Amino acid sequence: MSTFTDSEPYPQKFVPPLLADTWRRFEKGEKPAEEGPDGFPIYAEHPCRAEHSLLSQFIRETQKLIYTEVNPEKFSSGRIILALKDAEKIRVVFASLERLPWFWKTGVKNTTSMFGKGWSYDDPLYRWNIKPVLATLLRKPLPFTEPQFLQMVTALLEPPDEEGLSIIPPKTVLRLATSIWPMKIPTAILSALKQLETLLKSRHWGGTAEERKVLEGFAALSGKPQRPSVEKGEAWSDAALADLKQMSSDESAEWAALLAHCRAAESSKPAKKWLKEAGELVGRIGKPEFKAHVLRWFEMVAQPRSLHQEIHPNAQRPDPDLLICEQNATVLRGLAWCCAGWSDPEISSALSTLAEVSFKKVRWLGARCPRVGNACLYSLSTTSSEDAAAQLSRLDSTVKQPTAKKRIGKSLDAAATLTGQTRADLEEKSVPTFGLNLDGKLTRQFGTHAAELRMVNSRDVEIEWSTGDGKALKAAPAKVKRDHAGDLRQFLKLAKDIEKMLTAQRIRIERLLMTEREWGLETWQQRFLDQPLLAGIARRLIWHFKLGEQSALGAWLDGKVVDVHGKTLKWLAPEARVRLWHPIGFPVETVAAWREWLQTHEVCQPFKQAHREIYILTEAELQTATYSNRFAAHILGQHQFAALCGQRGWKYSFMGGFDFQATPTLELPAWDMAVEFWVEPAGELAASGVALHLATDQVRFLRAGEPLPLMEVPAPVFSEVMRDVDLFVGVGSIGSDPAWQDHGEIEGAGDYWRSYSFGDLNASAKTRKEVLERLLPKLKIAGQCSFDEKFLVVKGSLRIYKIHLGSGNIQMEPNNQYLCIVPDRSTATKGGDKVFLPFEGDRTLSVIISKALLLADDAKIKDASIVSQIKR
Repeated sequence: MSTFTDSEPYPQKFVPPLLADTWRRFEKGEKPAEEGPDGFPIYAEHPCRAEHSLLSQFIRETQKLIYTEVNPEKFSSGRIILALKDAEKIRVVFASLERLPWFWKTGVKNTTSMFGKGWSYDDPLYRWNIKPVLATLLRKPLPFTEPQFLQMVTALLEPPDEEGLSIIPPKTVLRLATSIWPMKIPTAILSALKQLETLLKSRHWGGTAEERKVLEGFAALSGKPQRPSVEKGEAWSDAALADLKQMSSDESAEWAALLAHCRAAESSKPAKKWLKEAGELVGRIGKPEFKAHVLRWFEMVAQPRSLHQEIHPNAQRPDPDLLICEQNATVLRGLAWCCAGWSDPEISSALSTLAEVSFKKVRWLGARCPRVGNACLYSLSTTSSEDAAAQLSRLDSTVKQPTAKKRIGKSLDAAATLTGQTRADLEEKSVPTFGLNLDGKLTRQFGTHAAELRMVNSRDVEIEWSTGDGKALKAAPAKVKRDHAGDLRQFLKLAKDIEKMLTAQRIRIERLLMTEREWGLETWQQRFLDQPLLAGIARRLIWHFKLGEQSALGAWLDGKVVDVHGKTLKWLAPEARVRLWHPIGFPVETVAAWREWLQTHEVCQPFKQAHREIYILTEAELQTATYSNRFAAHILGQHQFAALCGQRGWKYSFMGGFDFQATPTLELPAWDMAVEFWVEPAGELAASGVALHLATDQVRFLRAGEPLPLMEVPAPVFSEVMRDVDLFVGVGSIGSDPAWQDHGEIEGAGDYWRSYSFGDLNASAKTRKEVLERLLPKLKIAGQCSFDEKFLVVKGSLRIYKIHLGSGNIQMEPNNQYLCIVPDRSTATKGGDKVFLPFEGDRTLSVIISKALLLADDAKIKDASIVSQIKR
């Protein structure tokens, strides 16, 4: 087959010089090799022409298979190559490297491929079909001589962009070197391998576990010491390294062993052997000592890198200050795995916080560090404690990244299976109390001072300080900060944990409106009414009670459950069933009565319930049958829309000037349904290529991927879904932005903005109007206010103002001149907070009240931009 005998070596000086010269000629536009009539090089006078001929035949046979895995044994030429003698196989390796310049020229002429006859492409993808040939040949070490091996390594460094390293990977080169010379690698080859290592580092190798192992293998060849288990430059890793320096030699050695073990945490989940060894290493350190350090380190992961790296403002890459290097991410994953099975509230909280930080989105990257977040989920899901389950439930409500959310769901299912209960029961039973009493308060002593933590609504927590004699203080005194710094830090962290959990539980309870979940009376009372964290939410809601044929709506008032007339439901018994009330299907009079009850008793609900917007099928939807156009033809800000999707549990990914298209989707597994809200990019793109705006279209319900007739969708489900979509439009529409300006980037956007800003009221706006009609008589500005269809009209000293009840935008009489007032988010509800509202969460309602209070006294307005518009 070959022109050489088995013992004849490959010409020692043949490959590198000629290969380098070939590349130089190729860069000048010359042909890399003489070509035959079909475009393939013929190497007629080449000493390895037989091997080249076989390679050409193999490429011809596999040319069409550029997107499929190629197995050389399935092709006649491949079988011949694999059957060659070792010396001939070595020549095939060199011949393959020699062909690289030819591969880079324009594709083969007059050939038929999957793209059609005569097609050519500047990047002939079929060149990769030689890679499986070489991988098979080099699976077992070939008897390379020292000069031959040196020639091969040198050749791999020649082509531009190191094309050869894609054909023969560095991992293979390293394996061959250590296999051929197991005792001592020749000096010349070590030098060549050093050049290869330097090249890989210059190409920022080390981003994957395999790459890190290869680099460590190169380092081991030259006898280099191993790198520290954590790399400096991040807040948490700097703290870890500083802690190690302050330890005794014995303590430092124990920690070094554990961190080295964590550095080997390369798999997607830990093996039993890894966990067993980790447990032994933690035991040597001591659990209290381990806990004290990791709690602090985990908390510091949220901080940016300590070694700041500058980045150009317009650079389209992640902010390096927010990144976690690969080595540190692996160690963090290992430390999180070390916490698996710990029934410790502080550990569970720390894992939850670390997961949230890891899944937080970083621009140009996505989730900050999924591998660490997934490790935290694993440890929480394998811990059979209510605290761990509660933290998983919180993450399910707060984490927005779709892939992470899916993993969290699986982790919750795993935790439920571990404890032998349903997921819903697990989430309800595992809600922590945090030491709160039923009034939502917690008091802690700090020497002679006291701090009272209290929940002020379903979202926020306040801390009030006082002296030993009960004198109120505005903030934590200096003495507490100095003498009780550690305890104060833990107390403030507790306040943050309560806020996070409180928000998550409010969202979870509101989701119950879309289900038919029921409880026995005693279970309901234990899980909601008498649960310290949830009591403040549950006691402000209306519940539906049923016992046999008897049923009634009831709410908590003065220590008992009463109906809308204030009468105690004395007939309630342990056998009674309880569910969260949804107003759909109830008489208008019943809903109105409960709204009046809330107003009379000044009960502010944690979310709209009695005032909840109801959406029923319209005639148009009955005609379209399987889709709704109710919210089509709106223009939304994509970033606002994406944030709202995350808050409401919809899956959505940004769209823009790229091929990928995403459809916002809400999964409803309890109903075996899914919902799609069709949107598409509209107008200009941001520098990142993401569309700034979206145009809305249909809403569809699906079952098994097929459109579901709207008549078959349960009424509460349809209403809640359409309420979500109305929220997306109401909050995300450009018509709700008082500062939006038409720059012509979206055709017709200016007309849309004007029609939406001052157009007909949607369901939320109608509810808003009803609430304002009840509230205004109680305000000092009542005599200056009236209603005019879509507007709250406010008579000031200088002008008459019309505030649109849907968008909150303002027109001024007599010529409907637009008045732009952009509320500061920190002060938007300042005026609204002074007025009782029957529900939380409607920012627009608070903004309208704040604007009304401001404009009623317009002569005292000092903001120059507002005054100039009024007096224009």
